[in-house]
Amino acid sequence: MNCFRHLGLLVLAGFLAGHGMARAQAGCADTDARIDMSAHQVGAGIGYLWGKGTLYDGTHTYPFTVRGGGAFSLGGIALSGQGCVRNLPRVRDFNGTYWTVGGTATLHHGTAGVVMENAHGVDINLKAKTRGAQVSGQVGRLSFHLLETTHSQ
Repeated sequence: MNCFRHLGLLVLAGFLAGHGMARAQAGCADTDARIDMSAHQVGAGIGYLWGKGTLYDGTHTYPFTVRGGGAFSLGGIALSGQGCVRNLPRVRDFNGTYWTVGGTATLHHGTAGVVMENAHGVDINLKAKTRGAQVSGQVGRLSFHLLETTHSQ
C-alpha cells in the first residue's frame, strides 16, 4: 500500500514538472520584463528555496532576492534560469509573495518550470536548468524582494 502512495506522489511530481515546463516555455513578448535568477532548493517533504537574480525592465536592471518553499520536495538542487514577467505596470509591484505551481525531476542535470503570480497580478513564468538530485511537484510561496528601487515607477 505504501508503495502505491509513493508511486502516486512521483506521478504527481512528474505531471507538475511537465505542466510547469509547458507553461514556462511560452516566449516573452516585447513588452514583458525579464528575470535571470539562480537559487538552491532542498527538501525532505517540505522544500525551501533561496537565491538571487536580476529583473530587466526596459533599459533598467534591478537586483532581487527570493526565498520561500512548498510541498512536495525531496532532495537538493541548484538552479539557474530565465523567465518572463507579465502584468508589471510599476517595478515596485514586483515585490511580494508569489503563489507557485511547478516541479522538477532532476538526477544530476534536469529542468524545472515554475508558474507564479503575486497579489498585484504580476505573473512570472520561469524555465530553469537544474543540477543535483530532486523530485518535486510543488504548490508553494516564494517571496521576491528588490534590493534597489531607485528606478521605481
